[in-house]
Amino acid sequence: MITDDVAAAVFDSLPTPVAVLGPDGTVVRLNEAWRRSAATGVALLPVRPGMSWLVACEHAMEAAARGGDAAGATETRVHGSLPGDPAAPIRMLATLSRQLIDRRRTRARVEMPHPAVRGQRWLDVRLSTLVRGNGLLVVVDDVTDRRHREDDLRRQATTDPITGLPNRTALRALLTTRLTADPTADARADTGASPGKSGPAVLFLDLDAFRHINNSFGYTVGDAALHASARRFSSVLGAGDIIGRWDGDEFVVLSDTETAQAAADLAERLAAALDEPLEVHGHRIHLSVSVGVALAVASASSAQAGPVGKGSRRGASSRSAASASEETGDALVARAGAEVIRVRSRNRRRTDRKSRSTPQ
Repeated sequence: MITDDVAAAVFDSLPTPVAVLGPDGTVVRLNEAWRRSAATGVALLPVRPGMSWLVACEHAMEAAARGGDAAGATETRVHGSLPGDPAAPIRMLATLSRQLIDRRRTRARVEMPHPAVRGQRWLDVRLSTLVRGNGLLVVVDDVTDRRHREDDLRRQATTDPITGLPNRTALRALLTTRLTADPTADARADTGASPGKSGPAVLFLDLDAFRHINNSFGYTVGDAALHASARRFSSVLGAGDIIGRWDGDEFVVLSDTETAQAAADLAERLAAALDEPLEVHGHRIHLSVSVGVALAVASASSAQAGPVGKGSRRGASSRSAASASEETGDALVARAGAEVIRVRSRNRRRTDRKSRSTPQ
């Protein structure tokens, strides 16, 4: 027969923090692992036997809100909670706990961030009613290491290893988010916004004749030149702009510019970013870039910003931008890329005409 002493010994020997709550949410018992976590400041809640679990949740929410106000809002999402609410994780825990205490559910699970002395931890909290329904069991596992591994893998999957910029996968996700989250797109499309207004802009950057760099100096210098070019481009972006490497010597910028003229101005700055030669591994590398611009949304009377590139930085296009609801992110990038092809073709024709008109 298992005596109370044996059960208590087994309970205290568990390596995972466990709390037992009574039917009304009063803390009945904490195992040794929970008490150790409380002593080191990493316990889920600073509770002790006889305390109300729900009251402890309320106090923790108030403390989190005060800490968030003092340190500035941080983005936290827990089961659909709003970003910028540091009390959201504890609020969710309190809601789930109340549902179990009121017997509206028998088990719940939530993974939540938890501040600690040595940095934020991630806790996997499982709640379940006892067999006879006369209390709750709270089991807490520290999953910080697992979260860090997942974050590292996620970064590797979405980061270009040469430039450190978001890769095509990340850019596609970001562009989809921006197209679907533009709160004024439908309003502009339905009401006909003021001329020149647009939605998110995509700028396609293609380094001119970059293959000659690899052929002349080797791929190590070529990779370094890509990295240096990315830094130059990043230096002229606005706070809401994001640049990533699309493929090879191609980059894509996502911008929240509000007008076609603002997008064209940004394209000018990006093209001018390479006016000065790059210092790469003891070489002075002269590069130029062609830039095409596509706008996701525009009023019927507004024109799409045109291509910008070497020898044609003031070009303009009369093609109207498409509605965001009618165009995917990939299509928008393709449209911006097509502008680069057009400006290069125009530049070649201009060069050919100039060559034919020059006396031999």
